[in-house]
Amino acid sequence: MPGRSAQGVIGATTCRLRGMRTAPIACCALIAAVTACGSDASSSTPTPVVSFPPATTVTYCTDGGKPLTLDVLEPQTDGGTPHPLLIVVHGGSWSFGTSLMATQSLLTKKAAATLLQRGFVVASINYRLAPADPWPAQIIDTRCAIRFLRATAQRWNVDPQRFVALGNSAGAQMVSLDALSTGQEPQWETGQYASESSAVSGVVDLWGPVDLTATGWSEEAIQIGKAVFKTSLGTDSDALQRASPITHIRHGAPPFLIIQGTADTLVPPAQATEIHDRLVAAGDSATLIDVAHAAHELRSSGGAISPSIDALAAQVVSFVMSVA
Repeated sequence: MPGRSAQGVIGATTCRLRGMRTAPIACCALIAAVTACGSDASSSTPTPVVSFPPATTVTYCTDGGKPLTLDVLEPQTDGGTPHPLLIVVHGGSWSFGTSLMATQSLLTKKAAATLLQRGFVVASINYRLAPADPWPAQIIDTRCAIRFLRATAQRWNVDPQRFVALGNSAGAQMVSLDALSTGQEPQWETGQYASESSAVSGVVDLWGPVDLTATGWSEEAIQIGKAVFKTSLGTDSDALQRASPITHIRHGAPPFLIIQGTADTLVPPAQATEIHDRLVAAGDSATLIDVAHAAHELRSSGGAISPSIDALAAQVVSFVMSVA
């Protein structure tokens, strides 16, 4: 897998429009510096305030003997029928971060706030953190959280068939991996609510690492890999292959929306291109939006990012509503 060229696996025609590549419907985090990941800044301008209703915090699983919590935010109005659900998984190099919506990226916050206004329930999860709990604790917890939400769907008045997952950086790796490996890797399904599925009907991948065996990682990323996976990113190890979402791509995957900054030096932009092109080659639905002048977490680099955060949030909302 190291050194694979994403350009060599394009199996379907794609189109470009204002930084977007999308497969027609028929065919159609990680890594952030400790001072950067999870921050909601996208430029030097003050960050707008995005408000949320009070959350209900509950314990969803006790894998590894640790109580794990998630926050559920419910829409202000209830039409009586079950709501669709947006599941948010935070980034932080698999090593830090929190479920609190106030700590999420600005794009995540804007999209989640709008979806709440449109009748979605939002659930944001905590998971065990490395190096105290190395991989695969994080994907085991992510899957357990989704199973818990499905098992308790009536409590939240959500439709268990309308779950969409959004992840940021390392969180994007986890939601992508969960969506693509459903029914595979049973060792990640050893926790509670085993009779429930961790499947989702759509994925929003925000600058996530998806091929951990590929080359091109920074020294910082390589060191993070050692702490989390006990091996350097860019090595062709079994553990990294299994942890790479691209390994599990097959026809029938849920639709993906992938957003990636073209100036990202922490998660190489080639990662987003690879998962997009491989999904399209498998006959699945995938849309990739390249964000110009955007480093990791969509921080501006060399100019104003384009598309803007507001335009990207509108794209996320439209996508989530279309697949839920």
